Amino acid sequence: MIPHKFFLIPNTIDKKLLDAFYPSEDDRDSYNQYVIESFIIDDDFIDYIIYSLGENELNNVPCLNPNMNGQPKMDGYSRAGNSLFIEESAENLLKTFKSWKEFLQDKPDEFTSEDGFDDFNKKEIMDNLEKAIDCSKKVLTNKFYIYHSGI
Repeated sequence: MIPHKFFLIPNTIDKKLLDAFYPSEDDRDSYNQYVIESFIIDDDFIDYIIYSLGENELNNVPCLNPNMNGQPKMDGYSRAGNSLFIEESAENLLKTFKSWKEFLQDKPDEFTSEDGFDDFNKKEIMDNLEKAIDCSKKVLTNKFYIYHSGI
């Protein structure tokens, strides 16, 4: 599994911290104090979505590049880099994660990608999509960001 990590953080965070923002499983990590919620989406699952639906809707979600000076806007997330989803991103994020969840509704508990290489656990994916939907709703309040750490 190659994870895309997403972190719900307050929008009051010092933007200078976002240049090197990287929470970890280590409780001593100083960045963890800013993380309210987190979720993971497997890169293989994103490939599965692209293969099944013909596109990755995250490519259309406007966001900021937290690692570039001035945090310029991007048209879509950085799959291999970092992205900052802001209020402007929230509706598209919400729509994307809801459509992915709806797409999975009729899948069996364990399913395999069409190419036969990847096995997926529906419950695990659905749990993460529920968190993604909840976090996206919180971004709508203009009090939070979702920080994405790509593969």
